[in-house]
Amino acid sequence: MFYPQELLPRPRPRARPPINGSYIQHAGRLQPFGSQDESRSKPHSCCKQVMMPYLKEYCAVSSVHGIRYLAEPKLPRMINYHFRFIWLLILIGTFICATIVYVDLSALYNSERVQTTIENTMQPIFFVPFPSVAFCLRSRLSMYTLENEVTDVVLGINASQAKRELFQHFILSVSDIHFNDMSSLSKFFANESLVANISQLDGIDVTQILEHTNLKCSEIFVDCSWRNKAYNCCDIFELQRTEMGFCWVFNSQVSAKTRRLAKEDKYYPRRLSQNGPGSALQVHLSRNKTFIRTNGRGVHVMIKQPQQWSDSARLLSVNTNNKISLNPRFTSTDMRTRSLSPKDRRCIFPDEIKDPNYKNLPGFVYWRGNCRSRCHQEHVVKLCNCSPSMLFPVSKEDNFTVCKASDFKCIYDHRMTFGVERLALETEYVDDVYEDTMTCDCLNSCNQLIYDTIHSSTAMGENELDLDAYSMHVDIFFQSPWFIKYQTHMRFTFVELLASFGGIIGLFLGASLLSAIELVYFFTIGLYLYIFHGNRKSKKQEIPEAPLTLHFRHKITPTKTYY
Repeated sequence: MFYPQELLPRPRPRARPPINGSYIQHAGRLQPFGSQDESRSKPHSCCKQVMMPYLKEYCAVSSVHGIRYLAEPKLPRMINYHFRFIWLLILIGTFICATIVYVDLSALYNSERVQTTIENTMQPIFFVPFPSVAFCLRSRLSMYTLENEVTDVVLGINASQAKRELFQHFILSVSDIHFNDMSSLSKFFANESLVANISQLDGIDVTQILEHTNLKCSEIFVDCSWRNKAYNCCDIFELQRTEMGFCWVFNSQVSAKTRRLAKEDKYYPRRLSQNGPGSALQVHLSRNKTFIRTNGRGVHVMIKQPQQWSDSARLLSVNTNNKISLNPRFTSTDMRTRSLSPKDRRCIFPDEIKDPNYKNLPGFVYWRGNCRSRCHQEHVVKLCNCSPSMLFPVSKEDNFTVCKASDFKCIYDHRMTFGVERLALETEYVDDVYEDTMTCDCLNSCNQLIYDTIHSSTAMGENELDLDAYSMHVDIFFQSPWFIKYQTHMRFTFVELLASFGGIIGLFLGASLLSAIELVYFFTIGLYLYIFHGNRKSKKQEIPEAPLTLHFRHKITPTKTYY
């Protein structure tokens, strides 16, 4: 009995091509992709025979979606090339879309790195200190003290009348000096005889004399109240130096006394939780008319931060009731922005003292106002080689020379320069009508506190007026029990950029970071092992001279079994 399979011709066994072997043509080796003569006639067939199977293998196992369809082996022959071409176009299109979106995100990441948003719209006002309030009188010098006490002590009893007049005229002119307004020096330096002899006063201490001849606290303030509680004005106000000269300052943290008080008392600088007229600081000032010069009426009111040296001021008229409502604005900066430069984040932290944009008064906390005061002081030192101690702080770290009496001639000559301050980018938008100006490129503090003020003034009634004195009432208070707190944070961090990039690649290509590593591996280490390691392995394996032949019986005889 014969089975049908036995009638078929016996095929000759053939050796299978090596899976990981070398496909490079060698004499006496198996040549699966053509004869040796064909490979010699086509030089590029060697590279083709090596790379094409390897590329197909990568397409088959790649984790990138869609690439495996480029080497799909189970497609009909008629649609094989069309199908692969369509998938190739799809892959190119998705790659272009992913590139466009990534370029857009990269431009956003490099352009606006930080943004400021509202953190809290109902932040209680007791989270920020009440501002420091300074009263700077226009006519602040006591002529009686100057003529009867100071002149004799400084010059001596035997001083000539000409020198006494020179001394009194100079002190009177300097007493009303402001950094941005040197008009009080005009009359003195317009007199050539006085200017010619001013060097005789170089040995005097101008700042000490101005402090001693300044009006006493009891000669200015009538009554004061804080949070509806009466206080002695001389207990809560202190005479301090500012860029407007000597001023009486409340709630400050600038002098040594107030700094020590801030360390000892946790409630200093003062704060409050109430708002509205009469809830904070109320001051009644009065000046005898006989002690005020014609052009010396009025008081400058300065609202600044407690740790700030000086700021701009507003002039209040006499015989008026004044209300000043405050609205604080506090902006904090996230610590993650430290990865950026101060120029990029548009602010500077107080401990970044080594940054070239850092400029501050020695011993003071960095605020934009302190940076501006330092800039003003440096301009004076640059132009006149000295620093007026009645306008700026004196520090041993600076080693600046204190201005003598004759140095004020230089300060007066550059009064137009000191009177105009420009920003670094201002020249691109505003023309400069002055020959010389100050340019102060100061960055905001990364924890910036600003007090927006609203002034209102009304004339006093007849029953409030004093015929022998000029007076005024000043009421300073918070406008609302809440304020808006802002926060500056990173708009687009590198981690967010990386996450967005991963989402883009996953959306358009279905790939990941491992896909990129896989691609690099396949065409570096994998390709090296495929070509060289596989070749060495094939050399070690000897090809048998004769194929193994299996002999089967031509006929299978069934065996009968009996039960």
